[in-house]
Amino acid sequence: MGTLQNGIDASQAARHGRGVGGLQRCHIEALLALDSHKSLRVMGEEQADQIRATALRGDAAERERAAKYLERIGEEEASRRAAHVENSNAWDPKHNPDGHDLDTCPVCGYEAFSVDGLAPIAGRVGHGQCLVCTYTRTPDAAEEEGFAEHLAWILGK
Repeated sequence: MGTLQNGIDASQAARHGRGVGGLQRCHIEALLALDSHKSLRVMGEEQADQIRATALRGDAAERERAAKYLERIGEEEASRRAAHVENSNAWDPKHNPDGHDLDTCPVCGYEAFSVDGLAPIAGRVGHGQCLVCTYTRTPDAAEEEGFAEHLAWILGK
């Protein structure tokens, strides 16, 4: 507890607008250790919320970028690309048991989304890249989308 009290004293000037604080790594580690107590656990949840928000903002920006790219290449070129898509990560029981089938891209609508892997917790949504419009879904974005789908499924039961 002495380390935490020392941290409060060290941050006094900065907290009251009278100078620079002097927090050290030991102060932060002591605060994190305190937060791991079962009755607190707020900092981890805050970090998880920030990761979720960042993933959602990033995915929205990526979808917008891919939509602009799709508009730039035009429907004729997109159709041509979709007709010639080859899945380099196709599932094969012997040669690629960790592979995946192509999925439908949420931006262009073609079955051209090359899945690199599934979200670890809500594993029905894949992360990877569309081979037509180049939309890229990160593992964090896939996790968020998969979790949202799972909640919708639960609420629909």
